Amino acid sequence: MLTIHCAACRKKLWKYEKFGHGHVVRCHKDRIGKQYHVEVVDHKLYCPCGKVIAIDKGSHYRMIANTFTYTGTKKNRK
Repeated sequence: MLTIHCAACRKKLWKYEKFGHGHVVRCHKDRIGKQYHVEVVDHKLYCPCGKVIAIDKGSHYRMIANTFTYTGTKKNRK
């Protein structure tokens, strides 16, 4: 389980279950465990500090590089 944080203010945004070794490019909505501080305006996800973190693409969020960090471990799917 990964915890996604805002790169600017370090606030916790959500917990996400990531499978595989790759980078976090998109976050599927059905794998988000808990959302903390996220506002959705015009299909964009904003941190309370005002930074755009991701774009809502329907079934997933397309993450914007260098606007977020994460902690935790990724699961390997077999």
